[in-house]
Amino acid sequence: MSSKRKLEVVIVGGGIGGASAAIFLSSIEGINVTVLENRPGRSSEVEGGILMLGPNGMNVLKGLGVSAHLLSRPNGVPVQWLSILDSAGGYIGKVPQGSTARYGFSSTMIIRWDILEVLLDEVEKRRIPIRWNSKVVGLEQMSDGAIVRWTEGGTEHEKKVDLLVGSDGIWSNVRTLMYKGLGLATPKPVYSGLLGTGGFVDSASIPGIGDYFNAERPVVVIHGCRGFICLSQIDKEAKRIAWWATYEAADRSREEWQIPRDEIFKELNRRFSDWAFPVSQILEVAEKSTAKAPLLWPISEVEGLPHWHNDGTVVLIGDAAHAMPPHSAQGASQALEDAAHLGHLLRQYMSSSGEQEASLSDIRSVLSTFQKAREGRVGEIIAKANQRGDQKRDISAFGMFVRKWGMKLVIMFMQESWMDGWFGYQVPGIDEWEKSRKSSA
Repeated sequence: MSSKRKLEVVIVGGGIGGASAAIFLSSIEGINVTVLENRPGRSSEVEGGILMLGPNGMNVLKGLGVSAHLLSRPNGVPVQWLSILDSAGGYIGKVPQGSTARYGFSSTMIIRWDILEVLLDEVEKRRIPIRWNSKVVGLEQMSDGAIVRWTEGGTEHEKKVDLLVGSDGIWSNVRTLMYKGLGLATPKPVYSGLLGTGGFVDSASIPGIGDYFNAERPVVVIHGCRGFICLSQIDKEAKRIAWWATYEAADRSREEWQIPRDEIFKELNRRFSDWAFPVSQILEVAEKSTAKAPLLWPISEVEGLPHWHNDGTVVLIGDAAHAMPPHSAQGASQALEDAAHLGHLLRQYMSSSGEQEASLSDIRSVLSTFQKAREGRVGEIIAKANQRGDQKRDISAFGMFVRKWGMKLVIMFMQESWMDGWFGYQVPGIDEWEKSRKSSA
């Protein structure tokens, strides 16, 4: 391997998928990795929304050697159960979210920013170069690699690479350029008709909230006729509460989604002000706070993308390949799985190629195997997410009555083993990363 030219890999996007892919690929002997990120730099403040990281995602972070780092941060609470209520406060049931005994980890309610911070710490520790303020503007597939062009702080750059990984999100530039190179229309994200909005409030500002949550009930999801709300403890000292509402809303242009703060709360109050404690109290505090406007997220997806790679040396992962609605609570976990699986296949290839230089057909074979291995699992999760999303749409009182008792019946017979397909899944070779890391330490 020492006499063979190293593979040059550029990863576009330094989010969860891109950063984890950078760590995996940089761990493989014979690969140089560079990350291009559009943001100007690392954020010094907590930003972004909450997400549920499943045991399968946590096991990928364990393979990277950063799971303990994440769990030691102030934010993040273990979630073995989701408590389901109706808008009047009536108890519907609880749904298992994974136990440490069965899966090695429970699910974890966490802020996206915390996951990214842990990953970027590791990227910096490994001295993987990140070129901030970089936007990809051109892509050309060659017979022996690809040429990627980008602007960085107003200056144009280009680099010939053996592999380009597009991990630049739902509005991926790499996806657009890749499909253009294939001579195909670029698939656009499709709005689901559901809007998500949410934020954080201080627990001390809601009298009685301390008795609402506990270790057995850190997360509550509430279904009603006019939408859905999730409430969660977010930090280990229970000082802050995260809230997230989902409801039907007409489509708008990307610019029109810049909705004024007062208009957001007007709609939230119209839908949820008569819901049982602590919904209206949390919204009242959030509206009166001096914090910036709630996060607003039109829920869109990229489903059934036919090409995750260009039959050359360009591949898409994470939201760039399969942006999924949040109703599955698997978006981040699936991006992590993508990164780990791509890393596994490239590690296998590099260890078997000996002194042979990588060819276009070699990389093409790896990327084709990657898509075939991943798209079935991802597709099943998206389908289930859409089913769950339909339960957050407006419904009549009678319809809600039927739904509530249908949910009660299903939950009554639900077993933790039902989640084995999601939470028990392990990316091929994930344990080998931990073993190789320990052996080289």
